Amino acid sequence: MRRSLRTIRKEQTGLGLNTIMDRQLAVTLGTKYVHLAVFAIDIDRVYWLAPERSDLPFGWEVFLCELEVLAQFDPESVSDRELVAAMCANVLEAPPGEPALGGQIVFAIYDAVRRSQLDPELAALFMAWHKPPEDLVASLAKLWEAPSESAKRLAEHCLRASLTPPLAPPTQARLEALAKGG
Repeated sequence: MRRSLRTIRKEQTGLGLNTIMDRQLAVTLGTKYVHLAVFAIDIDRVYWLAPERSDLPFGWEVFLCELEVLAQFDPESVSDRELVAAMCANVLEAPPGEPALGGQIVFAIYDAVRRSQLDPELAALFMAWHKPPEDLVASLAKLWEAPSESAKRLAEHCLRASLTPPLAPPTQARLEALAKGG
């Protein structure tokens, strides 16, 4: 008797939503890209459970993504710089329409460049912006005054969120580390 292998149905392979994950970039850039994209997507999923909650600071999701970018990428590495540039370009050059989950990663990279935490050459990615996101920059500056405390509180918020599907394992592990002060 011939038996067929179990397969994953197409609807099980994704969230069914528009995200920043790009297959070609995943193949080209590898695991670092995938983990960062998934982290940004998961954080955005938490954000959209209750957008603009009054008990959370404006731009909290951008702050967590910026922490992740800075934790995972070496500002001196050419390949890391190229990855960040490719990720930004992919989001910024996407056709207009429904916003992609994880798109806040662009603002995280912008803020890291603005604060001189990433290569200043990356600022060229944002030249088309007519006006910088001043309200976001001001809110992020407040979070950076006490980054460990901010990260702990926001990571705990994300870990309490009820998501279906749940947070990806790398996102879960990173948030648990941030919640413990790491």
